[in-house]
Amino acid sequence: MDIDLMSNIIKLENELHFQKILKENNRVLLSISEEWCSPCRAMEGTLINTAFELEGKALVVKATVAVLPDLVKKLSIRTIPAYIIYKQGEVVEILYGIQPIKALTTFFC
Repeated sequence: MDIDLMSNIIKLENELHFQKILKENNRVLLSISEEWCSPCRAMEGTLINTAFELEGKALVVKATVAVLPDLVKKLSIRTIPAYIIYKQGEVVEILYGIQPIKALTTFFC
């Protein structure tokens, strides 16, 4: 498991890794982004701050479309960045584009 210790964000390795995280954690914020995506890069700081805000409340994980292609297809994700909020393994909300920290944390507080 690749954890960015500076930001507390887990970088997903594959679909099985994500399924294990969902089973072990009741609250998960999944960020789908790509390096070439300007809005994704613009959201990096916000995502890092969100991970600190949610410490002890929810796990923040990050993946590219290539890491989770089946999930992206299943949820009909057509725009990135996408933020998928999970509670008890179920999708509660999907947010797209540039978001404030409040939008990313409100479902967990």
